[in-house]
Amino acid sequence: MKMILVLVSTEFVFSKQKWELIQMTGNYKGSKTTGDDMAWQEYYVLNPAGTFEKSRTREEVVTVANGSFEVVEFENDTEHYLLLTFESGEELVGNCGDGVNELLVYKSATKISSTWQACDGPGLDYVLSKN
Repeated sequence: MKMILVLVSTEFVFSKQKWELIQMTGNYKGSKTTGDDMAWQEYYVLNPAGTFEKSRTREEVVTVANGSFEVVEFENDTEHYLLLTFESGEELVGNCGDGVNELLVYKSATKISSTWQACDGPGLDYVLSKN
């Protein structure tokens, strides 16, 4: 099991950020969807106080979740991650069976991705739409 370290050496300064789902991929070749073709629309709002809101719209039904987040890294891994802990709306958690936690990986300053695909969930890519 990998050890999780909360980042203290790297300073992340957050303003209110909105990350919008732009692409979904499945586990077979050519299963990429974007825009209105995706199974749902979704976004995260990250607040400077370390809280988040996740909103998903599927077939005109909006579901909202809330919780807290922290930026973490794993031992022997150069990537930075967002570890979200859900306090409500647990049905929106996308993970590999880790209870109320969800892990997102920074791909760049303007792109994050879900790690859910590692265990047969959909690949979910988000872009920073508001900073």
